[in-house]
Amino acid sequence: MKSPAIPSNEKARIAALCNLEILDTESEERFDLFTRIAKSHFDVPIVLVSLVDEARQWFKSRQGLDATETPRDISFCGHAILSHDIFYIPDTLADPRFFDNPLVTNAPNIRFYAGAPLSTPDKQRIGTLCIIDSKPREFTKAQLATLRDLADGVEAELSRANMIKMQEIVTQSESNLRIKSERLALATKAGNIGVWDYDVVGGVLNWDERMFSLYGVERNQFPGCYEAWSHALHPEDKVQAEKDLSDALSGIKPFDCEFRVIWSDNKVRFIKANATVIRDKQGNALRMTGINQDITERKEIERLKSEFISTISHELRTPLTSIRGALGLIIGKAAENLPEQFQKMLALANRNAERLTLLINDILDLERIESDLLIFEFKEIDIVAVATRSLEDNAGYSAKHNVKLAFHSKIKNGIVWGDENRLLQVFANLISNAIKFSPKGETVVINIEHIDSTFRVSVSDAGNGIPDDFRHRIFQRFAQADSSDSRAKGGTGLGLNITHAIIKRHGGTIDYTSELGRGTQFYFELPELKAVQLQNIENSSAPLVLICEDNVDIAEILAAMIKPAGVHCDFAITAAQTRELLSQRPYSLLVLDLNLPDSKGIDFLLELRSNEATKKLPVIVVSGQALEGKNILPDDDMMVVDWLQKPIGQNRLQLALQAALKKSPHPHVLHIEDDTDIIQITRALIEDHVEYSFATSQAEARQLLAHQQFDLIILDLSLPDGCGFDLLVEINNQCPVIIFSANDVDENIAAQVDFALTKSVTSNSQLQKTIIALLANKPSG
Repeated sequence: MKSPAIPSNEKARIAALCNLEILDTESEERFDLFTRIAKSHFDVPIVLVSLVDEARQWFKSRQGLDATETPRDISFCGHAILSHDIFYIPDTLADPRFFDNPLVTNAPNIRFYAGAPLSTPDKQRIGTLCIIDSKPREFTKAQLATLRDLADGVEAELSRANMIKMQEIVTQSESNLRIKSERLALATKAGNIGVWDYDVVGGVLNWDERMFSLYGVERNQFPGCYEAWSHALHPEDKVQAEKDLSDALSGIKPFDCEFRVIWSDNKVRFIKANATVIRDKQGNALRMTGINQDITERKEIERLKSEFISTISHELRTPLTSIRGALGLIIGKAAENLPEQFQKMLALANRNAERLTLLINDILDLERIESDLLIFEFKEIDIVAVATRSLEDNAGYSAKHNVKLAFHSKIKNGIVWGDENRLLQVFANLISNAIKFSPKGETVVINIEHIDSTFRVSVSDAGNGIPDDFRHRIFQRFAQADSSDSRAKGGTGLGLNITHAIIKRHGGTIDYTSELGRGTQFYFELPELKAVQLQNIENSSAPLVLICEDNVDIAEILAAMIKPAGVHCDFAITAAQTRELLSQRPYSLLVLDLNLPDSKGIDFLLELRSNEATKKLPVIVVSGQALEGKNILPDDDMMVVDWLQKPIGQNRLQLALQAALKKSPHPHVLHIEDDTDIIQITRALIEDHVEYSFATSQAEARQLLAHQQFDLIILDLSLPDGCGFDLLVEINNQCPVIIFSANDVDENIAAQVDFALTKSVTSNSQLQKTIIALLANKPSG
């Protein structure tokens, strides 16, 4: 006896069988019908619908056999599934594979077998429709064909069962999706949440109905573009909101911000926005999907609360000043003549007056910070020097509590952009807290280290530590981890809240680590103010470009985008650094952000134009407020070569660069093609003869066509956002056009362009000659 072989696709075959979910199920009339017909038509005693799994053949339908299954290793069907042809044995005793098979020598005494394989839609053979007789038989081709026809009917039923199952899954999925959609709709309605989607490439902004309600605008008033949203931003929030959006698209940080909007009804609305950026495999932003919420009511409540606290604080300050003054005079001049008990009471009153003064000052500071009324005087400062001074300022307080101060720093200086007095306030809050909660005789350690592009300042104590359940509240107002202990130590519960606000205004972060019984370390990080980066330009004729951008990451990205044009790039992050460099080096171009830490960009532009040495310097504005700046200086064509709104595309920047440097003596070719391999090949073919630009979509091509003239356009018809033929309207016969597409071009389309080439049959040489010939205005030959 020969056991059936295991098919090479066994794993996939078993998976397909299991996916039918038909094994070990009850008999069904739709299968029994076929076995009854086969039994009657072929006049045989046994007909089976047999399914072969890992170890057995199991019968979904059977006529003339009591058994429901047999082992696979003695099965005839195990052989039948090895081929798509009918497995036909006229006489088993004459076949060396089966003459001694138990199913032949014992019941059911098989002498004749014919099995038509049953396959799933993905061509996996899972069983047979087989007919069996206890005597030898000879079948004609017509009889075998009929068996195949009946087997096809069984296959159809198996497929129908699978389709029914899939339909049930789809129905359930649709039901689940509908339920989730309804829940989402209820959640967005209850939370008054609007949903939006921004196509970064195409520049299209889509809003759901609730977004229009949040912004107070009718659908027909909203043109569905980024500029419309930008235009609605409150002037005081515009720069930061657009910078947050640009940072999110650049991958610097998530989009999570609050801003105000004003629409045609002139009502101010407060919006909180969050979004997720969807990117391609190269990390380029394709679209943003996010939500907006109406937080106007919450802001109004906060405003009223702040005004109330501010008013109360101011009203308390006047009488408190008198009380403190009077107590001071009594204690200073007359206390020694009073009984000791009265002296203690006066000292107690004076201490509490001092505590109340600190509380009021902290509240007023906090309100000024949150209302953006607290003045910050930013400049270049050395954080190491500030830390050293803070230790001197707090030495008396530490001595009073019998706690030592230690300062560790592996760096001699650390330059940041900050307000020295406000940072001293941060040090005072952190150091005084550490001293208060340290046991007598312990040491508070201040440490500064340089990590990547930031300076980390830490203040460590050996106190009792902070409970984990207090972490989410520690930087909130009036937060105290242990009220009774804090009362004993003194404090308003506002110091960390103010510290958090000051560090945030410096563009930094603050956090802490703590272990109960071991102590706590608070630390804050401030971005390093990097020194200007200067390129070595000796013996170089390449143009020198100065990039003025306060975000170091964005400056690096801009440099990477324009360096292929053959220029050298220097960096500055402030207007002061830019002035210094412009006085020292012969720059051919300034790339300028309008949001500078020490100057308003428009004011700095006007300053450059008023200076004889820089008034003719070409400038490209790359900023989140470029459109706003352009509106302020709309008629000064000579002042700015181009106004590029962040986020920007490399092609647009390259075009502005070329215009600024006037470096394109060659004809300018635009290649509209979404296949990057084709772009690289074409560029290599012609870059010695032309100035080459490319666009990978209709939207990108339209942007380029709107701002630049071209001498030749190479056009692919199959683009991700539509047919390239639609662009002929924008091209408007301004230059020759070559269609270079994967498919043969229709004659009507070919008649409207200069050449139509098919990629698969056009050689590199033919493409190159055609391009050069058209540019030279002569036949290609």
